[in-house]
Amino acid sequence: MRLTGLDTLRNTILAPSRSGPEESADPNESPHATSRRMSRVWLPIFSLIVLYSTFAVAYNIEVPLYEAPDEQSHVAYVDALQRTGRIPDVSRIYEAVGPPFYHAVGAATLKLIGLSPPFIGLEKNNDPSTGPNYWFHTPGENDLPYRGPVLSIHALRGISTIFGIGTIVLVYFIALLLFPNRRWLAWAAGANTALLPQFVFVGASVMNDTAVAFFGAAAVYSILRVVKEGAFVWVLVTAGSLALGFLTEASMVVVAVVCAVALLLSPLSWRGRGLALSVLVTVPLAVAGWFYIRNLIEYGAVYPGDQINTGLGPPRPITDPVYREVFFDSVQKSYWYVGGWMNVGIADALYQFLNVVAGMALGGIIVIAVGNKLTLLQRRAAVLLTILFAMGIVEVFWISTRISFEAQGRFLFVAQPAIALLLALGISALFQRDPQRDHAAAIVLPIVLLGMNIGILTLTLPGAY
Repeated sequence: MRLTGLDTLRNTILAPSRSGPEESADPNESPHATSRRMSRVWLPIFSLIVLYSTFAVAYNIEVPLYEAPDEQSHVAYVDALQRTGRIPDVSRIYEAVGPPFYHAVGAATLKLIGLSPPFIGLEKNNDPSTGPNYWFHTPGENDLPYRGPVLSIHALRGISTIFGIGTIVLVYFIALLLFPNRRWLAWAAGANTALLPQFVFVGASVMNDTAVAFFGAAAVYSILRVVKEGAFVWVLVTAGSLALGFLTEASMVVVAVVCAVALLLSPLSWRGRGLALSVLVTVPLAVAGWFYIRNLIEYGAVYPGDQINTGLGPPRPITDPVYREVFFDSVQKSYWYVGGWMNVGIADALYQFLNVVAGMALGGIIVIAVGNKLTLLQRRAAVLLTILFAMGIVEVFWISTRISFEAQGRFLFVAQPAIALLLALGISALFQRDPQRDHAAAIVLPIVLLGMNIGILTLTLPGAY
């Protein structure tokens, strides 16, 4: 175990793929060569940010207020924090069952830039036959320029977009950390997130899913640094990411389990592993534990699911036939894209095609595993990412059996680094058997997702709203 300083942390962030020979800085290189070397890292990231931001702004404008799952309750949560500075009662605002970091950031931002509290009282539409709208909207509600609470809601949507951008950048860095010579792969993994229609839709709504995805990706990147280098400074970064993640959403436990397992694969000594584990436990407890203790005292449960009513139905036991009939189909579709309140979809044939692509990626991963051409770090990371994805699935099952039946793919975003990278890696492996070499096939799925976003914005949403 070794303790490195903040300079080490800064340098490793700015040079995420130093293990690649083309990225090793030569102290005698010319300014032009330095610029070219840095552009190889930052130009792909910039392109991903531009793509994601463009589509997120378009979704922000096109999707009416509250026409995203739980957006109305998230807005009410921010409104209560901005007005009173206190967490509201869950019987009045059901999203208050969760921790407040995302909402506190929103409330503080609105207050700092002088925008009004965001809540608008719209009437709920209880007749689904009238169309996909879950709420009745007022004339001129979405007219430009935005004003008052409408402007505040769109600003909060922008905060979700910023967290989404951070997630995309981290996914890119994770891929580059593990495969430093595979620029196409890293870009494709980032694009599998940046262009994923559901991730863009959620990142253009007032929801905390992109925030927890960001902290989850930060923890995954940091713990992989621990596995690679054993530098204790990355343990501290992991602990901080977990802490803020738990202060955003309880689903961060999925990432916490993976981080704990990762310590067993790190070069730390057993004493160092024990110390690292204690840090990964105590820091989140110190930062976020108060909220869950508060829930336990006030409501009798760490996560008082029986106190909330999202309108999505009660929990269902695992023996319920619904898990065989519709659960996985619903999770798959809503991972790719199901807009509105799970009531705005795309053609079934496109979902089937995407599932075929996912199956091909799985086949590619099997090819890589059988070929045994991965480095030790890559094999260890593959194990951890597989566990992360599996834990994400378990989380959705747990929510559906204990809180309410919510077979929603957005709950898998906490495992997005694993999904995005494994998709890109698996598809590439079908065309390039050497996992250390790039292949343009990695960008096939991003191209499909790009077309999906264009179709949703030009055909699906105008037809729905």
